Amino acid sequence: MNALATPAARLAVSPYARRLARERGLPLSALRGSGPGGRILAADVTGFVAPAASVPVESRPAQAPAQRIAAFAISVALGQASEALAALARSGSTFDLDDLVLLAAGRALGAVPIETATALALEMDGRQVVLYRMGAALGVLRAERQRASAEGRNDALEPATLSLKLLRAGAVRPVLVPLLPGRPMRLVAALDQDGQRAECLLVFDASLVAEDTAADWLAAFGSGLASPLSILV
Repeated sequence: MNALATPAARLAVSPYARRLARERGLPLSALRGSGPGGRILAADVTGFVAPAASVPVESRPAQAPAQRIAAFAISVALGQASEALAALARSGSTFDLDDLVLLAAGRALGAVPIETATALALEMDGRQVVLYRMGAALGVLRAERQRASAEGRNDALEPATLSLKLLRAGAVRPVLVPLLPGRPMRLVAALDQDGQRAECLLVFDASLVAEDTAADWLAAFGSGLASPLSILV
């Protein structure tokens, strides 16, 4: 008898898939998992099609999903970054710190496994530009950023794992900023006027991104920015 009863609580479900199913009023028992060991992933929820003869799901009052906001901070010395930019300039390639911050963020997304990882959204003058080629070279990212700026593109409604905001704030250190809609992570990097240090704050929804994962991502980002030769090659 026990073999015939499988409690729903034992279903292997990712946090993001569980949240999507709750928002859409879908019972987890109706979903077929495509992940390892039958784990239900977000794609299984978004791709679910109810059978024609199925009983309509009981309607329930819509409830806003609860967020669990958490934040980590890191201070990054930019001495090696400045030296790398100067060396690139001497070779005829002109880049700036914004380019290196963007490169470090994209490489960290590729290095740390995050289930919801899709793309990076760069915040520009009240707009967002989604960059899908997170592992692209520095020159490619710079060209894409400049092209998006010239076109006035706004990808605020496009999916992205992380939004990135760059500040020229002098001695200001970011303490808390809100998440942008549809973005489970947000990084604010405040660069000092001398370009010698970046005060970085990562805010994230801990119901979607585990704290250990967020900490690993921020460490990978800080390491890449502090030692850019590791991400330039």
